Amino acid sequence: MIGASAGAINMSAKWLCSRNFGYEVEESSVYKGIGLGNFSVLSHFDLENNIEMVRSELSLLSEEMNIYASNKDCALRVKGDNVDILGDVYLISCSEIQKLDETI
Repeated sequence: MIGASAGAINMSAKWLCSRNFGYEVEESSVYKGIGLGNFSVLSHFDLENNIEMVRSELSLLSEEMNIYASNKDCALRVKGDNVDILGDVYLISCSEIQKLDETI
């Protein structure tokens, strides 16, 4: 199954809904997804120009699970324990951010 944008968010185990990520909410909340893998997704967000804010917002969740973040045009494919990526995707894990190589 491939998830892109909201589909990738829904595939995840958890995701953070925050005003800083463009959601119209009073306070940040973590929501459960359908959990096709133990990961989270941040989609359609200008990571490069907001890297410290993203690191701060997602630091706690990134200690619990990997977070895949993209600005645009990305997809995730979950096959067993493997997550394949398509497009420009960053991994946020243990409060560290790194750009991943496309694997599909």
